[in-house]
Amino acid sequence: MARKSNKGQINFFRFMAVIGVVVIIWVVSEFLSAAPPLSISQAHKGPPSSDACLNCHVRKVENTPIMPHRPMDNCTFCHKPPGIK
Repeated sequence: MARKSNKGQINFFRFMAVIGVVVIIWVVSEFLSAAPPLSISQAHKGPPSSDACLNCHVRKVENTPIMPHRPMDNCTFCHKPPGIK
């Protein structure tokens, strides 16, 4: 017995797969660019080492905001240094 081919259904699922891939790429790119840039201050010149970041942001020195994530090896992986767009 011959199978009935439904071209419209196949094209619909291909179209939905392409939309899904585009949405996944967009969500991942937005997630990676969600971290705010480092503020322009003397403490962020360089950029600072991760130990210097932890000293200020974990111990809450000089009214700095707390670090809402786990410590990383490098702050500039997510946070752009001041002056770079």
